[in-house]
Amino acid sequence: MLSGFNVVAYWRDVNGQKALRKALSLRDGAIIPLVTCPDQMPERLRLERHVCINTTASGGNVALLN
Repeated sequence: MLSGFNVVAYWRDVNGQKALRKALSLRDGAIIPLVTCPDQMPERLRLERHVCINTTASGGNVALLN
């Protein structure tokens, strides 16, 4: 079984959409949306992550974190 994805994008024929909807409904686990319109894609394709290392506990001396 396929895993590791949060959305399926498909905007071709209606028959293909029906088959994908059925396949997604038969999966175990979380519900995965089927995006069928290219206009909906920009907000689905962006992923932003931030990493912050708090050095306050070491008095601002990063060497103490090792």
